Amino acid sequence: MTQDEAILLIAYFSIWLIAMLRNREYLLFPKIMQEAGNAPAPHAAYTPISIIVTTHEQCDALRRNLPILLEQEYQGEFEVIVVDMNSTDETHQFVEQMQDLYPHLRLVTVPESARSVSPMRLALTLGMRSSANEWNVLTTAESRPSSSRWLQHMAQTFEADDNIQIVLGLTHLTSLHGWRGMCCRFMQAWQQIIHTTWAKPNGPYRCLGTNLVYRRSLFFSHRGFADHANLLAGATDIMVNQNATAANTALCLHPEAHMLQEISSSRRYWNQERLFFMETRHHFRRTFFYRLRYFRHVSLTWFFTFATVGAILVEVLLQHYILLALIAVLWLAHLWQRHHHLRQALWATLTPKLSSLTIFLSPLLLHLVAIWDTQAWFRWSFSKKQTFQKKPL
Repeated sequence: MTQDEAILLIAYFSIWLIAMLRNREYLLFPKIMQEAGNAPAPHAAYTPISIIVTTHEQCDALRRNLPILLEQEYQGEFEVIVVDMNSTDETHQFVEQMQDLYPHLRLVTVPESARSVSPMRLALTLGMRSSANEWNVLTTAESRPSSSRWLQHMAQTFEADDNIQIVLGLTHLTSLHGWRGMCCRFMQAWQQIIHTTWAKPNGPYRCLGTNLVYRRSLFFSHRGFADHANLLAGATDIMVNQNATAANTALCLHPEAHMLQEISSSRRYWNQERLFFMETRHHFRRTFFYRLRYFRHVSLTWFFTFATVGAILVEVLLQHYILLALIAVLWLAHLWQRHHHLRQALWATLTPKLSSLTIFLSPLLLHLVAIWDTQAWFRWSFSKKQTFQKKPL
């Protein structure tokens, strides 16, 4: 073996070792989820709590999901506040009919006179102001709990520690079909794996506003959404990023505490979500180390692939078949380990409709994450900043 061959082999082995260590990080998530699943049965939670549901033109979704929220098995008092953002469908009539059956249901309407405040931020603020309780659960009309004990688990999480002011739960996507649906489910599940394993020791980087407990006094002590009142998207993301810490935030990961969300799998919806998140993260704080970790996960996938292809081509051209076989063995070992560990992590998310095909294609989908992020970043870079802001009437 020549000196150049030795350098090439050592360089490739170093990259391979780093990639193997990166793959092992996926095993953290199954361990976290196993701990949540093995937790003792929820004790009786009695703290009064409010569920704030934001909606706009989603009467059909409310028909499916609102009864599940209203019929939660909760020992204490709770109310459900539907905050309607000027819907023109039958939302008002439906909620008023439901109020006859459920006295703990209330309806709040966003005034049409709001000029420069984004509808979602105003809706959440009005929901918080209307709440009769200190603890509030934020969710959306297209979301429903995975069980009737969802609220019980969320409440016992903050009752267990007086320092807790924020509780984050998991959300899974449903009603998605085809290739685009597979991509959406994988992206959501994979990102929650990355977010959860980061939030456990370091505090949350962001959140999904569909399964979030937030203390009312914390919300108003930080002036609500006053600093980003005109941004159309990212209300809860920015709020959690700027106000949550490892000390004041807890994760509620029990399988009965998950939320199921119905979204469109259309290309337009997908691109819009990715585009607006690029603007949202522009307003995040404490981002350097998380983004470094995220970049390492995404870039190392492609870097190792390119390194493997390059090393194989060099060995083929030089006709060093022993080294070629060694590199092939290392690559196959990495491929098996990545697929095995990522599969365990994806299964641990308990994402509905995460098919065997999605698991099998996860290495390919993991490569596509960098492409999706790059496309969204370029679209964001060339978009007018007014696109992301509420325009005054």
